[in-house]
Amino acid sequence: MTRQKYNYLSDELIAESLQVTNYLEQSRSSRLNVLQLDGEKWLENYFHRYEKASPRLQFHIFLFSSFYTRKMEWFLEGVRG
Repeated sequence: MTRQKYNYLSDELIAESLQVTNYLEQSRSSRLNVLQLDGEKWLENYFHRYEKASPRLQFHIFLFSSFYTRKMEWFLEGVRG
């Protein structure tokens, strides 16, 4: 049961790391204060849970989000031609 809970929490944090990446990219390109204010509370919650994660899980999240970011950059370069 503890293993299932760990897997669920790790999957949730990994998925949210993609949302964080996308949110930061959107906030960089948009100057809407609503977007920034709404996201601050959510980001604070995410980072609080991220800090509580094991170093191994933090490393997995880092690798996953770095890979995702590079893959999206590669895809967008191909689309833009």
